Amino acid sequence: MLRQATRSLRVPTLSPLRRNFFTIVNQGFEAYRLTLGQNPTKLSPGIRWRIPLLHQVQKVDMREIGLNLPEMTAYTKDNVGVRLSVTIFYQVDDIYKACFGVSDYIHAIMNVGNSTIRSIVGTLEYDSIISDRNKINGLLSSVIGTSIDQWGISCKKAEVQNFGPLNSGIEKQLEKQLEAERSRRQTLLDTQAKVNVSDGERQSMVLISQGELASAQNKASAHLVLEQKKAEAKKYTVDQETLALTNQVEQMTKSLGSGELAVKYLLTQRRFAELQAIAKGPNNSVYFVNSDREGIDSMKIFTDLMHKPSNFS
Repeated sequence: MLRQATRSLRVPTLSPLRRNFFTIVNQGFEAYRLTLGQNPTKLSPGIRWRIPLLHQVQKVDMREIGLNLPEMTAYTKDNVGVRLSVTIFYQVDDIYKACFGVSDYIHAIMNVGNSTIRSIVGTLEYDSIISDRNKINGLLSSVIGTSIDQWGISCKKAEVQNFGPLNSGIEKQLEKQLEAERSRRQTLLDTQAKVNVSDGERQSMVLISQGELASAQNKASAHLVLEQKKAEAKKYTVDQETLALTNQVEQMTKSLGSGELAVKYLLTQRRFAELQAIAKGPNNSVYFVNSDREGIDSMKIFTDLMHKPSNFS
């Protein structure tokens, strides 16, 4: 009965002579054919001869391949046990090195990946791995790529698929630590925000003070310029009046023949102008004239000159 069951489960095998005289290299693959274990010949995609016992063919997939490493355990820099799985994306660039530079390049890539993952995780803290997954991905891709490049294989990228602590107790403890760290960071951010607001207010007060100072300086400069202009205008008026008076005295001196008489005449004329102004005022009705001799002579000279025709006014 056992023999009959075994015979019924036995898978039929192909004839050993079927398709043994040729092999097919699919598109995206390359192969090397060995003759009695030597003289490698590179085979491009297509149907190629393969003589049994004489030839051996090694086919290599030249496309980019994602290799899933089995889940493994590691310890971070802060001694936290973690469980993680990684996918390595690689591509064969040199088929000769991949076939003859290493015995089994897929197994070699897996070994390099496992050792590299553990070494890199040991240099990072748990919090940094959780917060920045791209950092560990970049490190894995760089280190693995450097290690497998000598086999004619390039590492395109490495991605951490699953990452977490080994047990739930550690996970709860880490969650509390992370929560405390988030609270601390939030407090620092709030404090920094308050400091920034305070600095902004202080800077605003400084700018306002500088603006007020500049405005006051501008007003003072404008007032100084205005006063200078007024003083220049007054000086110009005085100069013009002085020049006019000087010309008048010169003309009167020529007409009267005496500078002293001209000065007395002008003084007497000014005095009469003041008397007229006082007389026209609402609060002045009586004016006492000085009775000194000089005043009387001046009045007499002014009266004579007023009745005497002259060329000046």
